[in-house]
Amino acid sequence: MTKRNRKALGRGIDAIFPGISEEGSLVVTEVHIDEIEPNPFQPRKEWDRDEISSLAVSIRSQGILQPLIVRTSGAGYQLIAGERRLRAAREAGLRTVPVMVREADDQQMLALALVENIQRKDLGPVEKAEAFMMLSSQFGLTQEELGERVGMSRSTVANFLRLLDLPEKVLDLMRSGELSMGHGRTLLGLADGTRIAGVAVNAVRKGLSVRQLEERVRELNSPPRGTRRKVKPGESPETRQLQESLQRILKTRVRIRGTGSSGRIEITYSSLDELDRLLEIIRSS
Repeated sequence: MTKRNRKALGRGIDAIFPGISEEGSLVVTEVHIDEIEPNPFQPRKEWDRDEISSLAVSIRSQGILQPLIVRTSGAGYQLIAGERRLRAAREAGLRTVPVMVREADDQQMLALALVENIQRKDLGPVEKAEAFMMLSSQFGLTQEELGERVGMSRSTVANFLRLLDLPEKVLDLMRSGELSMGHGRTLLGLADGTRIAGVAVNAVRKGLSVRQLEERVRELNSPPRGTRRKVKPGESPETRQLQESLQRILKTRVRIRGTGSSGRIEITYSSLDELDRLLEIIRSS
């Protein structure tokens, strides 16, 4: 077994999750590829075969530029982070791969694998949302704390987590890439939650863009044509117009109470995540 001293690049994992040992992280060791077991806590379920094959071609010509992170396990090692590289290395026919050995318990392994996946730009939105949920439940982190650890704003974390409120059928369409995160966020604005899955399937069948889907959701949230909303005493046409305009922007129920000179605006929300979404729209306006 050959060892090469090489300084590890990038932000130390202890800056993200204090307590994970950095011992040995400055030493890169070459180990036999068959000595490495997969990470049992790997949150990613889907792997792009073309992406793995493309990486394998690069590895054949240039080798593995960033070492895998492993922990000792019995007589061998268990992968913590770097499964894409490991899969591509196997496809490239490598017998040994560079690794950095760290001490990590099961919970810390989960954290390392999740953070690596979240910070990958090509990870799907549902997988990211599920990774955030696992981090939150395992470590008791707030949305703000999650954002700080992975370099995202709290509102961005909240937007990912809200996707998990969608029906499983819709999440499957997003996992397969047939619907984007923009489609998912738009579907969350549908007032009748029982119609979300059907509208999503129809959007895929018709190839609707996010903008087209937004228009469809606005139509479904509006009263049927030809029906008249009962005007309450003291409610002017101008007030009614403003109320309907706010509902289209916020995609939730809005009521304006009062007279022309004073009153209040009531905005309905069903969860803290929904409140986060509304506040983000108001701030951005």
